[in-house]
Amino acid sequence: MASQLPNRSRPHVARGPARARPPRARLAPREHRVAVAAARISPLLRFTRHGIAAMAILAGIIAMAIGTPTSLVGGSALIGAGIATWLIAWLYRVGVEGDEARADEERARRFFDRTGRWPDA
Repeated sequence: MASQLPNRSRPHVARGPARARPPRARLAPREHRVAVAAARISPLLRFTRHGIAAMAILAGIIAMAIGTPTSLVGGSALIGAGIATWLIAWLYRVGVEGDEARADEERARRFFDRTGRWPDA
């Protein structure tokens, strides 16, 4: 039995359920997201990243200023520990930025799958 309703074009059905949804806002450029994230860094996090390493280096310099052979060795060990602490924190941030870049790429690929075009970034 044929339907008595008028034949209407239903493009939202023809395009599939993923395209029937309203379009999302475009992806923000990565530089903007990085700048916003940098503006939101708490003082405690800044101290953890840089302050602890700086305090270890400063303690090493003060210990070396005393001038005994033992304090020279201990001071150099403290300086090395401070530099190592700072480098570990830096390497962690580099790794996290790589994860964000992979997530950005995945979002761009999903956007491409939905729309058929690469997002402008």
